[in-house]
Amino acid sequence: MSKIGEIKIDKFLDSMVLTLEDYAKGVDKCLAKASHEAGENAENELHRTSPVGYTGDYRKGWTYGEKQIKRGKSYRTELVVYNATKYRLTHLLEKSHRIANKYGSYGKSTPRTHIAPAQANAEAKFTSVFRDELARIRI
Repeated sequence: MSKIGEIKIDKFLDSMVLTLEDYAKGVDKCLAKASHEAGENAENELHRTSPVGYTGDYRKGWTYGEKQIKRGKSYRTELVVYNATKYRLTHLLEKSHRIANKYGSYGKSTPRTHIAPAQANAEAKFTSVFRDELARIRI
C-alpha cells in the first residue's frame, strides 16, 4: 500500500476545522457586502422617491447604519435604513393619516407609498448580491 494520499485522522480533523472556519469567514464577508450594497441601494432609492415637502429635509434625511443586538452572550448585527431628520413622518406618509383642523377632523391624507417598494428592491438586491458572492467563495 502506498503512503501517497494518506493522512492521519487528527490532521484531517484539524484541516477540516480550518477549512470550515475559512468558509464561515467568507460567508460573513458575503453577508456584509450584500447588506451594505442593499442598504446603499435602498437609501439612494428613498432619496429619489420620497416626497419633497416644503424644505426637502425629509427626502435628504435617509441614511443607513449598523445596529448591534445582544442575544444572550452573542451579538447580532443588523443594517437599518432610517430617516435621521424627520423620522416621525415615515409612518404618516407611508400609511396616511387623519387631517384635522380646529373644528375636528375632516378627512384622510392620501398615502405616499415609497418605503415598501424600496424595501422590496433592497431585499431582492441583497439576495442577488449574496448569491453571487457566495458562488465566488473558494475553499
